[in-house]
Amino acid sequence: MKAKNLAFVLMSCLFAFAGNAQIVLRSADDARNLALKSNAGYRVQQLKTVQAKQNKRAANAFLFPNISAGASGQYNIHVQETPVPGELVGKPGETVFLKFGKDYNYTAGINVNYTLMNWTSVFESKTASAQVNLQQANESYYAQQLKQQAVQAYYAVVVSQQAIGIWTQNVAVADSIASLTNKKFQEGLADLLSVNQAEINRKEVLQQLDKAQLYLDQCQSQLKSALSIPDSVAVEVVEKQAFSPVDADKLSLLPDKEADVYKKEADVSDYQMKAARSAFLPQISLKGYVGSYHYSDNIDPSFGSNWKPSSYVGLSVSVPIFTGFANKAKYNASKIEKQIALDNYQEAIRNSQVNDSQLWKRYYSAQRVANITLEKMKLSEQNMALALCKYEEGLTSLADYLNTFDANLSIQNQYLTDASQFRVVQAEIEARR
Repeated sequence: MKAKNLAFVLMSCLFAFAGNAQIVLRSADDARNLALKSNAGYRVQQLKTVQAKQNKRAANAFLFPNISAGASGQYNIHVQETPVPGELVGKPGETVFLKFGKDYNYTAGINVNYTLMNWTSVFESKTASAQVNLQQANESYYAQQLKQQAVQAYYAVVVSQQAIGIWTQNVAVADSIASLTNKKFQEGLADLLSVNQAEINRKEVLQQLDKAQLYLDQCQSQLKSALSIPDSVAVEVVEKQAFSPVDADKLSLLPDKEADVYKKEADVSDYQMKAARSAFLPQISLKGYVGSYHYSDNIDPSFGSNWKPSSYVGLSVSVPIFTGFANKAKYNASKIEKQIALDNYQEAIRNSQVNDSQLWKRYYSAQRVANITLEKMKLSEQNMALALCKYEEGLTSLADYLNTFDANLSIQNQYLTDASQFRVVQAEIEARR
């Protein structure tokens, strides 16, 4: 844990002082690993786990005796008078009041207290251990969600980068069409209407490129947020292909960590219920004292032979008889809490099984859809190239070419959407590896 703390501090310092730094991500694994190292929220979860372990150590303190040393001094302003028979002081037949004691009393010694039987403390200790397991489950579930968030943000950048490439090519084509149409207009082969249509088409494509650039900036910001990277640090994603099918044999799906959280919550509730029930049981404790006392007529205590030894050992047994029904009410409430936790766990198991089955179906469906759209886009790009040749040769009108161009844009947008949906499902699976 100390090594992790040092790594986190060093990485924070690097981000703080490297204003022009750049992080290169070559794969989704790079994004996932960096998120686990640098994300501030995950760091908090790790600290909570350490805190839970310390609480567990505190709960185990009942296993050891409590030993304390103490010293006290007391000034008796009025020493109490005790009635005694007068025969003791030579006054038979009378009752005489005598003062027994000194003006100053001093004691010093060591107190030892040890609990021999306290089932409440036992189950509170077990509860603390279960809470450590619960926090570890929370940490694992947070890591799963963080990995999914980071990988989804990573793939969003990949898709948006290809969108930039596609729209950049479309801008180049639209520019060439506008130039070609303007040239035909100069040669008297096209009218002003065609020139305006080509220019409008060019501007619309430029608008789409600007929107794609804005979306890329937003995706990069989301990726930096998942990685806890300052905005001043540039992030370069090397991967450029929006849709890249993965062999299913290379994918694996571990159990959903959320169900484990509910299971650990049920364990905590079980020990809390037992702790509440143990309040009806007796408690046995042992206490002892070893020390000395000294009585004096002045405020200055001496440390000589005037001090007398004093020690004792005691056994204490406490049996609850009536507590105003508080213990019974706490026990009933803890039983309900346990049942709620068990119901949540069973529901989480059922949901996890259904979601896992649907997740694979969504993955294969999204893969097929994106693959078909990719093939359609390739054919559409061929059609657009053929239409451009026919337009250049004067075999087709600008309106017919723009129809082909718009159809290609529509298929390209559909491809980017389908690729993005595939990447979302892929990220959800990769987060469970």
